[in-house]
Amino acid sequence: MPHDQEKEILFAFNHASEVLKLRDFTFRPMLGRKSAVADIKRAYRLGHTNLKTKIVTVDIYTARLRKPKKMSAILAVIAHEFAHHEKKPYRQKYRGRWINRIHYPSFYRQVKKNMEKFKKDAVLGRYFKF
Repeated sequence: MPHDQEKEILFAFNHASEVLKLRDFTFRPMLGRKSAVADIKRAYRLGHTNLKTKIVTVDIYTARLRKPKKMSAILAVIAHEFAHHEKKPYRQKYRGRWINRIHYPSFYRQVKKNMEKFKKDAVLGRYFKF
């Protein structure tokens, strides 16, 4: 990836955290996957976050050809990962067993709200124009 695009992604991440009023987050591009993914449906993660250390890791390359992703796709993953910090996972009893609710309806509503804030922002909104 060109160095300028990496700087642009870092700038967008920092601005996105300011838009959502979330502080002290660290961005890391997902490393370690040099080759294309054989079965995308089974072994492909777009990003993950650590709730304790506030590190957000995002895959910035496409799965098959390993080209840089569009900024709008990266911002969608960032909105998803920030929503994990806004609507935290919780444990729930379901059919006699304890389950972890990581992705649930109010979580996805938070992701939508984050995306709307990104689209309305002057700096981040230009990445969603076609």
